[in-house]
Amino acid sequence: MKERLIGIIDIGSNSVRLVIYQIDNTNNYTEIKNEKVSARLINYIQDDGNLKEEGIQILLSTLNQFNEILTSYPEIEVMGFATAVIRQASNKEAILNAMKLHIDCPFRLLSEYEEAYYGYVSVVNAIDLDDGFTIDIGGGSTEITLFKDRELIEYVSFPFGAVSLDRRFPCDQELTVAHLEKIHSFLIETFKKHPWLTHQNAPIIGIGGTARNVGRVHQATKKIEQPVMSYAEVNRVLMEIASIPVQDRGKIKGLSKKRKDIIIPGIMIILALMEEIQAPYFMPIDQSIREGILCDHFLRKNQ
Repeated sequence: MKERLIGIIDIGSNSVRLVIYQIDNTNNYTEIKNEKVSARLINYIQDDGNLKEEGIQILLSTLNQFNEILTSYPEIEVMGFATAVIRQASNKEAILNAMKLHIDCPFRLLSEYEEAYYGYVSVVNAIDLDDGFTIDIGGGSTEITLFKDRELIEYVSFPFGAVSLDRRFPCDQELTVAHLEKIHSFLIETFKKHPWLTHQNAPIIGIGGTARNVGRVHQATKKIEQPVMSYAEVNRVLMEIASIPVQDRGKIKGLSKKRKDIIIPGIMIILALMEEIQAPYFMPIDQSIREGILCDHFLRKNQ
């Protein structure tokens, strides 16, 4: 089998990405290009649920940029997917139809289950762990799964993420303990509605941008390679970031400047889940649902 090139376009609520993977003849893959646009599409959702025309044009312009890149890879196989921001948009059909005119590849609008499932696939293909939870905190949704003996047992997709939670609990002035407690109370009350999210005493594996940033801030402080974080260590990262005004958070080692304004709600989701589950540790890994789709659609069929 000759080497293959696979391109995956990921339309999320916070960012839009094109990632290109090279797959060798033993089915191992290497990421060779990662193009990201911080489109913040979720900020263009109107009160009536429609994605504003301005947001649609940002998305289409981004797809045009990706098309230019893809012309350099004539034999590449490309597929795309969209998650919460398009799934939740009232005008999703019009958006998907417009996208077809700007990029020629199979495109899927992932259901809540599919988004959670591919996160789980990504994790179990990346680490050797029999039992645990996965969490993927996006801009507009949060997916959590429970797996036992490496099999998916439960899943849930919550209609809030780092960006939408920040909008739900805006903090225009100095961040206060009372503000953090409001977010915490909301999250605990939400998690308690799902009995399988309580008192499991199992680790949580985090994928996606929020998880990576939490791990990188911890790594920069502790100078370690693989972050395996206790509740206290995740909380320390929260307190370190929360103590610094948003405009100055770009100086924090490991924290992306493009996440400095939305990282606090994301970390709060991790902490609340750790508290409810009584997780012994949280471990962020570099994978995303893109790798889950890559494994499920492009690697498994060639095994």
